[in-house]
Amino acid sequence: MNLYRLELKRVCKTRMTAILLAIALVLAVVMAYLPVTFIGWTELDASGNKVSYTGLKAIRKRQEQQVSGTITPDVMQEALEAYQRVYRQYDASSINDIPVEVFYKELARYQPLVNNAKEAFADPKTGMAPGVMGLTAEDMQNFYSQLPKRLESVIWLEQSGKPGYEQAQAIAQKKFDAVQKPFTYSFGVSSDAMDYQTLLSLLLTLLCAVIAAPVFASDAQTGAQDIQLCTKNGGLRLAAAKLAAAFSITGAAYLLCGVVWILVTNALFGWESTKTSVQRLFSVTSLLPYTVGQMEWVMLVANFLIFFAEVAFVLMASVWAKNNLTALSVALISVVAPLIVYMVVPGSFGEWLSTLIPAGGIGLSNALLYKMIGFDFLYAGGYAFFQADVLLASAPIKIVLLVGLAAWGYLRKTKVA
Repeated sequence: MNLYRLELKRVCKTRMTAILLAIALVLAVVMAYLPVTFIGWTELDASGNKVSYTGLKAIRKRQEQQVSGTITPDVMQEALEAYQRVYRQYDASSINDIPVEVFYKELARYQPLVNNAKEAFADPKTGMAPGVMGLTAEDMQNFYSQLPKRLESVIWLEQSGKPGYEQAQAIAQKKFDAVQKPFTYSFGVSSDAMDYQTLLSLLLTLLCAVIAAPVFASDAQTGAQDIQLCTKNGGLRLAAAKLAAAFSITGAAYLLCGVVWILVTNALFGWESTKTSVQRLFSVTSLLPYTVGQMEWVMLVANFLIFFAEVAFVLMASVWAKNNLTALSVALISVVAPLIVYMVVPGSFGEWLSTLIPAGGIGLSNALLYKMIGFDFLYAGGYAFFQADVLLASAPIKIVLLVGLAAWGYLRKTKVA
């Protein structure tokens, strides 16, 4: 325990660690605030002049006009009727033909519902969504019964022809059966905000990789490790203390910043919006049985598992590195490796590789969030595996394996010494 406290103090007292932890906390607040600036609202003032708002004022304006609560087929029908009435009034063929102030006053509250309906009734062969005037009141009444058909067509469009396609179809349908219907909705937390939670996860991993990289390598660089390895507690006990201290500091920083992001985001957008079904933010056929609020916490915990696996890899690399520069280089490359593999290596091999490397699931377009809300499957031996499930199931295995390799590497140095 004394070794652990000493290592904890040693890592925390370095100026670089303090700076990086401060940056991480600032990033959590900034990443929570930035999506707020994307929200807009336009209306006419008492003199008939257009007045535009952005940020918190726009959010409050939208919340005053919103449709909220359980979205029944009757509410869907009400939304379509409002849209079609305004379209006929302005002889509009698209939303661009509607005056912006009219859109915000009459239609903005219904836009997410109508967009969901257009997606649900998209052509099953081409994926092309119908126009507003192509939808009917009967369609709105059948909205929820249409969703399994839409899911089937999406899986067919994206996965047909792959070995194991039928199993992918069955997995998707089973997951979607667990989604609570009818959906709920309340304006607030946006899909942009969830994107920024993913970006924050990537940035926090980069910062914490920089903190963890020198934990072992700095002693190797200065030669202090040669002395430590010859002492009574310089073997496995010291290695365990260093590993525990690094995991404690980076893990606490990650969780603190993640919680700060959630609290600030929901305070800005309004806690009521956390009751919104995930399907209302992303896709009506998303396979996740969560509300937005639940999704925020699920993503925090899920990304934390992957983050821990990456920190374990960085520490293993630090054990083997002879200097800080090598350890840091390997750490930074390993964080962005899944994104590079995802973009560069084609086919099934690239998908499996980007999933199984330590930081798999951390990134941008390849991030865990998009694997969870999308329909990305991995195929092997005629079987299909939901990629998000593989990412989450493999993370604890990576952690145990990489920590074991780090300890083994340090023990080898002890025997050599």
